[in-house]
Amino acid sequence: MRSLNSKFIDDLKQGVLSTLLDAVKSDKSLCLELRGDSVNVYYRGGSLMKITQYAQSYTASFDENYFRSGKQAHLRSLEIRRQEDVEKWLELSPQFKHAMDCYFGRHQWNEREFQQLIVRDNNFGASARSTDYYICDIEYASMGMRFDMIAVHWPSTSAQRKKQYDRRLVLVEMKHGDNALKGNAGLHKHIIDVNDYLSDSGDLQKLKEDMREVFNQKCDLGLIKCQRNLISFSDEKPLLLLAFANHDPEKSALDQLLEKLPSNPHIDMRIATASFLGYALYDQGICTIEEVTSANRLED
Repeated sequence: MRSLNSKFIDDLKQGVLSTLLDAVKSDKSLCLELRGDSVNVYYRGGSLMKITQYAQSYTASFDENYFRSGKQAHLRSLEIRRQEDVEKWLELSPQFKHAMDCYFGRHQWNEREFQQLIVRDNNFGASARSTDYYICDIEYASMGMRFDMIAVHWPSTSAQRKKQYDRRLVLVEMKHGDNALKGNAGLHKHIIDVNDYLSDSGDLQKLKEDMREVFNQKCDLGLIKCQRNLISFSDEKPLLLLAFANHDPEKSALDQLLEKLPSNPHIDMRIATASFLGYALYDQGICTIEEVTSANRLED
């Protein structure tokens, strides 16, 4: 379960962790994700800090692997009991960001960085009130299944924005570059895994309920620009939205994969295309597999 308990929410809104939430909302390079007994603050797709809840306090931690040596060991964790403890940790965040920038300069991390840009543009960026999708969660993992993003389809027309029930669940698979399309983590393998996971209606219902609560908590925290709570997801098949970043149109690997997709009885598949060069998700840019493959054949 990703949703937080009421004490955690209250501490983020007006308690010991409120300065952290304010810092995240004022810095568009960051996004805060709910993790049940913790929250992760992401920067460029990596975890800048993790805040874990315990009985009487919280602990802030930073992944030491981003440092090239052990010299910063004293920065890696801190118990939080007062707002001053959070402020002390936030004062160190420029050092953490610098360490992550250097790490990303040596290691490719493009897929997760693009994920975070999609979250920004659709949840709280300048375009968020006009897009047709909100991102509930990223890097969701459960029972061996992992989703890059989980979203809700909520069209931006005035009439649809008022409809708080029967919204469609969307599972987003992000692939960066053509090399990511094949292999053990490739497109066909993921489609098979998603269908296996969704074949259990109980798992799907638990996922919907958790994402409904996560969405509403994010709205309450000001992390999603939506003026209404989500009451329910629909009984429609979930959409599996394929987001291909930097696909080379001269390469044939994607066309070959799309023309021989495995059986997908529990999902409807779509492909996201950009609105010019942005990351906002509009219905006009969501294409069927047939539309994409037909267009490619015409170009050939």
